[in-house]
Amino acid sequence: MTMETSSNASQKSKWRLPIMIGAFVIVIALVFYFVFEGTKNDITIVKAGEVTKVSTHAKTVGEVLNDEGVKIGKHDELSYSKNTAVKDGMKIAYIPAKQVTINDEGKEASVWTTKDTVAEVLKDENITTRPQDALNVSLNDKVTANMEVKIDRAVALAIQNGPKKEVTWTTKDTVADLLAEKKIKLDAHDKVLPAKTAKLTPNMTVVVTYVDKKTDEKKSKVAFKTVVKEDASLEKGEEKVVQPGKAGEKVAKYDVVIENGKEKQRKLLAEQVTAKPEDKIIVRGTKEEPVVTAISNAPAKSSKKATTSSASSSNSSASKVSSKPSSGGKTFTMESTAYSGGGTTATGINLTANPGLKVVAVDPSVIPLGSRVYVSGYGEAIAGDTGGAIKGNIVDVYFADESQCYTWGRRQVTVTILD
Repeated sequence: MTMETSSNASQKSKWRLPIMIGAFVIVIALVFYFVFEGTKNDITIVKAGEVTKVSTHAKTVGEVLNDEGVKIGKHDELSYSKNTAVKDGMKIAYIPAKQVTINDEGKEASVWTTKDTVAEVLKDENITTRPQDALNVSLNDKVTANMEVKIDRAVALAIQNGPKKEVTWTTKDTVADLLAEKKIKLDAHDKVLPAKTAKLTPNMTVVVTYVDKKTDEKKSKVAFKTVVKEDASLEKGEEKVVQPGKAGEKVAKYDVVIENGKEKQRKLLAEQVTAKPEDKIIVRGTKEEPVVTAISNAPAKSSKKATTSSASSSNSSASKVSSKPSSGGKTFTMESTAYSGGGTTATGINLTANPGLKVVAVDPSVIPLGSRVYVSGYGEAIAGDTGGAIKGNIVDVYFADESQCYTWGRRQVTVTILD
């Protein structure tokens, strides 16, 4: 063996041991690696819907999440507690909480939630809403961080809109807002109660009154007066209408207030006579006829009977009687009224059959029935009737025409008993 050959063999022997040691270390390292990797647990982490698969030697759920850089807040939702032991194939669900502000009719509350929708958040907080309430978000909206949920509560109330009434729900705050929502427009004279600035409350009634103001004119008649004039050319007791009388006309101007289509108030502003009335003029006779005295030689009784018979005959034929009382008769100052209607008197005189007969009703205790009397303004008549209202110094004169009763009216007269 040469020297060179010996040297090469020596060099190979020198590197063999380190190579063997290196190879052994590598083998041991590979063995440890595969053993280490083979002993890991496969875990699935679901974070807010995102899936992450990891292999870990962590012993607890908390260690697994910490190794993955997931920090758990006190409001977050975790499917297992942090101290739960890790098992191979475990699925860890993690939902981070979001902060939400709930403004319920001005009352604010800040909550943390892991719920998915607005409806779920409100249910979790025991907050119920009605279909009439107004929300700034939909109940089906997804919850986002720092979301604000605003609830305007609706109230039930009634609106008396003129003659129509309706019950409605509204989330408005004032009467003015409600009117705008219902598209109710008010003119200058229209009214609303309570006032537009009033706050809306449950079960209140808002009354809208539509007011219209206008000026109205109305024509009416002006009654004529009856004027009685004395006429010496006519016999006493005789009357004539020389002017029938004519009603005038006047125009009244009113300020009229109409509410909801019905007249509420009418105020007189001015009144003007457009046509003056014409008086009814009656002339009444004052001429007295001369007295004719009959001389008879018959006995007094027969004379009285004849007189009565003569008077009866005169009345039956409706002839004119003397308008001048005989001298020496008893005279009374009395109140006088008038009546008509026909029929039979208390003494049996048929007024219907003798419409021109002059008869008066008297109080028999003052003027005996059957007496011939003279009544100023009426003339000579027979005291042939009585009446329930004829008591004391009162005499009721008869006219066949009812209109003459109104003309006669109630007056003071002088009554003289002729016989």
